[in-house]
Amino acid sequence: MACLGQRNVAKARAHLENALALARDLGSKREVAAAMNNLAQVFRVEGDLDAAEPLYDQALALARELGDSQTVAIGLLNLAMVAVGRGQDERARLMLVDVLSIAAQIGSRPAGQSVLEVCAGLATVRNDHERAAHFYGTAEALAAQTGLHRAPADDAFLEPLVANARKALDAKAFEAAEAAGRALSYDEATQEARAWLAASRS
Repeated sequence: MACLGQRNVAKARAHLENALALARDLGSKREVAAAMNNLAQVFRVEGDLDAAEPLYDQALALARELGDSQTVAIGLLNLAMVAVGRGQDERARLMLVDVLSIAAQIGSRPAGQSVLEVCAGLATVRNDHERAAHFYGTAEALAAQTGLHRAPADDAFLEPLVANARKALDAKAFEAAEAAGRALSYDEATQEARAWLAASRS
């Protein structure tokens, strides 16, 4: 993952392929799920959703078997980003609704923060650019407060979409929407995301 953070994708992929083989030899479902998820992140950075998606699916299935709600939430978030990338908006929306429920049940603010980031991307592809800027502003403010920043694969997903929203709005409109998002508390923001997701079903 350090290699991935340095954008040395080929080396990251090699390490993670070895990690997955070792985890399978050990027979640890938790380690296999983690290695699958991380290898899928590499493929997503490379833009290879066809390679990433089945690994995310398998990692999610293992997380469900283990009863690990936090890892289930991570798996759903990753698959939601894949769905947005494939133009499967409704599938992404349903996954985000599920993650918000899990985040509320287990008290996971990182999961809730990530939902806001993915909502910003989903809003952009739905041409709801002010809403995208709003969610993005909230997510950025929360990241500054918590120190929890996006992984490289999540940056690769979100930043081009936010750039599209910036282009679609004039600078003042984007900045105003982003500032309004930054002013929200975590609870206010997740309530707003829940309402938006409920209202934006296809």
